[in-house]
Amino acid sequence: MSSKIWYLKNAKLFSWMDQAEIEDLARTAEMVSCRKKETFYFSDEPSQHVYLVKMGRIKLFRTTAEGREIILDILGPGEIFGELALAGEQTRSHSAEALEDGLVCIIPRSMFEELARRHPEFAFRIIKLIGFRFRALESRIEDLAFQTVQDRLLLTLGNLARKHGIPEENGAIRLPLTQADLAFLIGATREAVAEQLRELKQKRLLETSYRAIHLLDPEALRARKAR
Repeated sequence: MSSKIWYLKNAKLFSWMDQAEIEDLARTAEMVSCRKKETFYFSDEPSQHVYLVKMGRIKLFRTTAEGREIILDILGPGEIFGELALAGEQTRSHSAEALEDGLVCIIPRSMFEELARRHPEFAFRIIKLIGFRFRALESRIEDLAFQTVQDRLLLTLGNLARKHGIPEENGAIRLPLTQADLAFLIGATREAVAEQLRELKQKRLLETSYRAIHLLDPEALRARKAR
């Protein structure tokens, strides 16, 4: 219970709540561990819960009629997903899956709705969050439509470095994802991504290892995108 309270209190979305409300939320919420590739929900399932990431990373994705996966977003600790349940979504528009072992807090939709009724400020925060997600998705759609594979790759690497990058002793930044993950994120084939990565490796801007990409010079990568 105490660890659940600590996680909730340190989540930006709930940081304004007083101790009594945090404890009430903690009693209602369920904290669960998850394994890599574990699915929280699939597209078209009922929208009944909202999820808070405590540890690990979660991917949100859609699958096309041809069976091709498109990654909508990758989330880390402190971020929530499934929030469209609070905007009238009755069934899920996407799927959510763990990219690695982690810890997630599951909160009933009814609890969020009660908080929104009691606290207009909380409802406003939720509206802002949903609006931000839609703007980010619109921006990604524009990138897919109008930018080259190289530009989409450079932009995505930069965004992932800021959000999920792990500093290494040699000054590089490690991104724990695969070439397939990148392909799904930027809407390109795995072969096209591999070709772009080879070019960046030849220029000593990055290295690859098992299920990871190491950005050797993030500033140079950003400069290439800016040209």
